[in-house]
Amino acid sequence: MNGIPIFRTEEEAAEWFATHDTAPYMDSLEKVEERILVIRSWPPVGSFGVRLPARYIRAIKDAAEQKGIPAETLIKDWLIEKLEQEVPELSSA
Repeated sequence: MNGIPIFRTEEEAAEWFATHDTAPYMDSLEKVEERILVIRSWPPVGSFGVRLPARYIRAIKDAAEQKGIPAETLIKDWLIEKLEQEVPELSSA
């Protein structure tokens, strides 16, 4: 079996790795001891439940369906929009 090919671009490498099983190559790969610093690209998130009258829940679900997005996404978008209006410094964070 030949080794993993040498790629000219990252896209070429990504395509190859997406379409090939790398298990047969594992024993021939060099072990790398270098530590990798991982930086979060998104702030930590949390959640909480909100109880609403059924008519509001139905209206939210209908509005989300019209937009083709999950109701939870619509609620999150609305809350963020309103929070950024009320607390402008959140927009720059």
